[in-house]
Amino acid sequence: MKTPAEECSASSATSALPMPAIQIKTIVVPLDFSPASMEMLSYAAALARRFDAAVHLIHVYPPDEAALVPGAGHLMRQTAEELFRDQLSPSHREQVGSFWAQNCHVRSGGAHQEICELARQIEADLIVLATRGHTGLKHVLLGSTAERVVRVAPCPVLVVRQKKQKSRVATRRGARKSEFNVHKILVPVDFSQCSLTGAMYAALFAKTLQATLCFTHVLYPPSTVFVDQVIGEISQRDELERGDARFNMEAFMKSEFLQGIRCESEIRTGYPIDEICAESGRPDIDLVVTSTHGRTGFDHMLLGSVAEHVVRYAECPVMVVPSRCFKP
Repeated sequence: MKTPAEECSASSATSALPMPAIQIKTIVVPLDFSPASMEMLSYAAALARRFDAAVHLIHVYPPDEAALVPGAGHLMRQTAEELFRDQLSPSHREQVGSFWAQNCHVRSGGAHQEICELARQIEADLIVLATRGHTGLKHVLLGSTAERVVRVAPCPVLVVRQKKQKSRVATRRGARKSEFNVHKILVPVDFSQCSLTGAMYAALFAKTLQATLCFTHVLYPPSTVFVDQVIGEISQRDELERGDARFNMEAFMKSEFLQGIRCESEIRTGYPIDEICAESGRPDIDLVVTSTHGRTGFDHMLLGSVAEHVVRYAECPVMVVPSRCFKP
């Protein structure tokens, strides 16, 4: 079994390989026509302009709604298509750019299933969605839809959430809240190969956007034991683990794929979800980029479900990169 230091060295060796160019040419954007959804469309459109990408809009309604009235499915499709025309203001249409009638998709079924299926069919490079919308008969995305999409998406997913407090950098530069302005990216790392996936994707983003990467590694807190001798042993183990983490972080920061990118790093103690979400609330953090799978247990690695929890609780937009679809 490899030690953490050996694994980090192996990861660094892998990172020395030529990096693939980032490709965001097709973006799927689910719409429910709520204010949050329309705000997210502006954000997605700004991103699409930055990468010269085409935007595909999708509206999903529950299948049982169509079964209530004969021909309701056709009527709802027609209504949804009219909504696309009516709800997208001229400014939104201008923002979307490469948008054609065939880029408007109206489907019936489970929201996350239909969104991911469309992404597969058109070989999308990115899904951009909001975390909140209407509920019930308004046929919109539930808050949990974002987490379900993250779980099974065939491509990276960007979950947009408006920060309660704007970034100081963005505010200083006069950025509007709907624009895609990313100046500092928070990247959780656990030094695993899967963690490297998210870090490399974040690096590609940072190079394109001239952004700074802030890498954070979280050590689990030691258990509280009321025996002096055992407490001493735990403290000693904690120091050893922190030393390993510092060594691994230093080696990681020397990775070739990070050359030419402004980087920061920190090692924190706590529970990964709590620490990552707390860091996402910093006024200078504009985006969190993470991968979906990592180690568990005493290796102090991110759990596979951490990404979904970060999507739920983070205070800024979160991009989740499935390790299965982006190989370093």
